[in-house]
Amino acid sequence: MKKVFVHGWSFSSKIWENTYKSEESIFVDLPFHGENQKKYNLPVIENFSEELCSLIESVNEDVTLIGWSLGATVSVLTSLKKPKNLKKLILIGFSPKFKDKEIGHNPVMIKAFMLALKIDFKDTVYNFRKTAVGDFFKNIPLPEKEGSIHLLKEFINTDITGRLKEIDLPTILIHGKKDKIINYQASVYSHKKIKNSELILTDCHHAPFMCKNQQNINDVIIFPQKF
Repeated sequence: MKKVFVHGWSFSSKIWENTYKSEESIFVDLPFHGENQKKYNLPVIENFSEELCSLIESVNEDVTLIGWSLGATVSVLTSLKKPKNLKKLILIGFSPKFKDKEIGHNPVMIKAFMLALKIDFKDTVYNFRKTAVGDFFKNIPLPEKEGSIHLLKEFINTDITGRLKEIDLPTILIHGKKDKIINYQASVYSHKKIKNSELILTDCHHAPFMCKNQQNINDVIIFPQKF
């Protein structure tokens, strides 16, 4: 089974490579991140989701789609297009409505963050990475400023709470209870709405797959067909 990975905002596909690089892995960069610097028609998330759907259908075998944070939202939207060979979803640090204090992030803090991005993009991104995963990750290039800010705005204004019931794939939700970016209650909420879902909560930050002593998380991601 092929595994297609979609990273979170401000990072790149390189965040996965040390742990999950294999012949079965396909790493995708979000728009304006990493090597994906091409122009997209608006809305960007929808058009990227269409592109991801086409990529999945071009793979001549079953696929598990693994999305983290904004990448998890993209993964859900892609799954709703029902690519014929997509068989499983793994959603890490997912929120169906980011601009929501209970199942996302405090809207007041989001507004302040967006202002900070405009004033000092570089340091704000590095500080975001530090808050999210405990490291600045300066080895990962910064995303393109204007495009990535627009992408983030689209994510902030996305609300797919009403579409969770449409997900008909086996779905695993993984969330760190110490997540400072997205309230882990977002995954608790989503688990209740997605019929064929499993919830895994960890004592970790926004990226449980990067925490130490989380072999069970790595097992789920590396061998999704067993879960």
